[in-house]
Amino acid sequence: MLNLYFSIESLWFKVVPEKMRFVLVGGFNSVLSYFVFLGLYFLLNEHYGAAMVLQYVITVNWSIITMRYYVFRAKGNIGKEYAKAVPVYIFMILANYPWLYFFDKVLGVSAPISQPIFIVTSALATYLLLKYFSFRKER
Repeated sequence: MLNLYFSIESLWFKVVPEKMRFVLVGGFNSVLSYFVFLGLYFLLNEHYGAAMVLQYVITVNWSIITMRYYVFRAKGNIGKEYAKAVPVYIFMILANYPWLYFFDKVLGVSAPISQPIFIVTSALATYLLLKYFSFRKER
C-alpha cells in the first residue's frame, strides 16, 4: 500500500505543474475551509466574525502542511517555513473580515455568499505570498 502511495506521489510531482497543484490542493483546502466556516456560521447564530476566526484556527495548519508539501515541495526547515506561512494566513484573515463586513453591512450580501467570493479572489495573493515568501527556494 505504501508503494502505491509513493508511486502516485512521484507521478503527481512529475506530471502536475506547480500552478495546477496549487489549484487542486488549494481548491480542496478552500472547499474544506468554506464548509467549516459555513458550519460554524450557523452553529454560532450567523456571527461571521467568530465563525471566520475559528475556521482559520481549525484549517490553517492543514493548509500550511498541504501547500508546503503537495504544492511547493518545500524541503527547508519546517519550523522556519511554518513561521513564514502563518503571517500569510494572518494577512488573509485581516483582509477577510473587512470583506465580510462590507458585503454584509454595505451591500446586504450574507456571509455564506460573500465568503466563497473572497476565497476565489484571494487565491492569487495567497499563491504569490506562499511561493515567494513562505516556501521560497533558498539559493
